[in-house]
Amino acid sequence: MVKPWDVVVVGGGPAGSATASWLARKGHRVLLLDRARFPRRKPCGECVNPAGVEALRALGVLPAVEALGPARLRGWRIGIGGDSEFSGDFPAERCGYGIPRERLDAVLLEHAQACGTGIRMDAHVVALLREGERVVGVRSADGEEIPARIVVGADGLRSVVLRRLGLLRRGPRLRKLAFTAHVSGAGELGERGELRVQGSSCVGIAPVGEGVANVVVVVQGGTEIGGDPECFFDRALERSGLAGVRRLDDVLATGPFDWPVRRAVADGALLAGDAAGYYDPFTGQGIFRALRGAELAAATIDAALLRGDTSAAALLPYERRRKRAFGSGERLQRLIEAVVSRPRIFAPAAGWLRRSPTLANAMVRAAGDLGWTA
Repeated sequence: MVKPWDVVVVGGGPAGSATASWLARKGHRVLLLDRARFPRRKPCGECVNPAGVEALRALGVLPAVEALGPARLRGWRIGIGGDSEFSGDFPAERCGYGIPRERLDAVLLEHAQACGTGIRMDAHVVALLREGERVVGVRSADGEEIPARIVVGADGLRSVVLRRLGLLRRGPRLRKLAFTAHVSGAGELGERGELRVQGSSCVGIAPVGEGVANVVVVVQGGTEIGGDPECFFDRALERSGLAGVRRLDDVLATGPFDWPVRRAVADGALLAGDAAGYYDPFTGQGIFRALRGAELAAATIDAALLRGDTSAAALLPYERRRKRAFGSGERLQRLIEAVVSRPRIFAPAAGWLRRSPTLANAMVRAAGDLGWTA
């Protein structure tokens, strides 16, 4: 009889690696599985907001991340241009980071391994093992069965674990897609990211170090792509005033960004990161929520394992803690989406914020998960 792992984590992104690190440091036997082989690119805005920086510090990886030379982000410039554009800054003592996901994820995975986590790459989980209604492990595509006391689904927007648990509440209604690539020659961004709004679409630009910027084109529906995402992306750069930049890699796509779950826990299983429910049109809070959510998940799992009770009821504190931690940010995201996707509302709102720098700072700081501070 194979001895079960205490925890099997499916997914090696920030949520999975951080959850594994926290639990392995507490002495639990943890195995992390990912279908990819690291380092690997990931479609993402590649911004760690100031609250995310603090989460990296709490995890113990901030020195390793800073050693990679990330770009510092002191705030954001948002708008259409001219009088319909405003800037907001984080507090002087706080900053975010722009860093390629392949570098950030590799550091987090290495940290998980250093904490004692077992790591398997090229491991594609396709099913959950059950005893009655209780999850007791996972099955990989090659037929291997891996027993576990708790399974953590941290496998992203299209989580296999989420779907096998049957906890997806509905399909996405926010039909936005994002296309992302790295570019050089984007001009002098300084220490601000930019969000250039174009009707119901937008282009986000963030420096990620060494003269490189990450560009994300977010579009409603996607009918204008015409089967050629790279041509669409390059045209979007020209329309946003970025003609002449040099694209450094292939265009990656992701979305939609609206995946509500009925709950994030089940008997013997828990969802973390994007798999635990996602709504983020473009505000860039995903990495913070992955890291902070991992800390909350690990605390709940640790207590459940020590009590010998891995039922959904024993894991419910995680649900309550997530709502307290992320509820206000999710409401802000929905408000921002409602305004930005309606140009007739956004243009005067941006002009008003341009004339009210204190309020503009407060909004940018709230979007950076720093609360409504002036």
